[in-house]
Amino acid sequence: MRNGFSRITHRSKGLTVLKTVKRETRVMEIAYLDGKWMPIGNAKVSVFDRGFMFGDGVYEVVPFYNGFPIALGAHLRRLARSLDSISIDFPQVEKMVPDLLEEGIERSAEKNGLIYIQITRGIQFPRDHNYSNQLKPTFLITISKKGDLGCVKPVLSKVILRNDFRWGRADIKTTSLIANVMLRNDARAAGYDDAILLREGKVTEATAANVFVVKKGVIFTPKKSEFLLHGITRDLVIELCQNHELEIIEGEVTRAFLLDADEIWLSSSGNEIRPVAQIGDKFFGESAWNENSIWTKVYQLYVSEFYAH
Repeated sequence: MRNGFSRITHRSKGLTVLKTVKRETRVMEIAYLDGKWMPIGNAKVSVFDRGFMFGDGVYEVVPFYNGFPIALGAHLRRLARSLDSISIDFPQVEKMVPDLLEEGIERSAEKNGLIYIQITRGIQFPRDHNYSNQLKPTFLITISKKGDLGCVKPVLSKVILRNDFRWGRADIKTTSLIANVMLRNDARAAGYDDAILLREGKVTEATAANVFVVKKGVIFTPKKSEFLLHGITRDLVIELCQNHELEIIEGEVTRAFLLDADEIWLSSSGNEIRPVAQIGDKFFGESAWNENSIWTKVYQLYVSEFYAH
């Protein structure tokens, strides 16, 4: 089989006949669980896995485009940092994952998609808050399709403001996300897509994205702290702005400043950089995402940088 085609040979009335038949490439969502690749529906873990019992694990989301993972090194460094932060011993992660992802993308036959990497502390019975240092971590990778990466048209979001009542280590990318889930679904129940979170009157992040604000041509984003995830896409946007002489400032973003913004964006690995069309009762005009907006300029730089393979 070559380039998706197979050569079939048969005999007809004493003649050898060669036919070239196109074989369909099967695209599938797959998983790698504790050493084996399998269809995603076959991936199963024990009910006594501490990830299930306690949310005792960490994860990463890595987008890939035309088969190439984006900013993989940065994602793996953050994963290693998260593992270290909660004392899960998995030192080989940065060495073994790149080859596994290359194999997984090839097996899945997906061109564009998302890779989830999840590592929990492992299986422990009986259930106990105290964990043993002898546990074997559970290691999961899933690969699935994401068709709208590099989308030309802006995908607009409506957001609402909510108090950030999450725990004080949002910089660790843990699988324990119930507070984020509660806040996101509260926003959706109120008719919005997401919530931008405030702690003592200052913006931290959205429920699954970092926040950027534009005022008078200058871009602002909350500075890194333990109260927000140190987003990889956030860092890529900052670097792009600095490399193309767009003024960007990391610092405190207050509620009043946010509501007075000319543009607001949300950034994440899965949804890239998305403009906000409405925040609470305030509506932004098309100038916040049209061809003359700062968002358009930055998003075009992002697409050119990462989707030009």
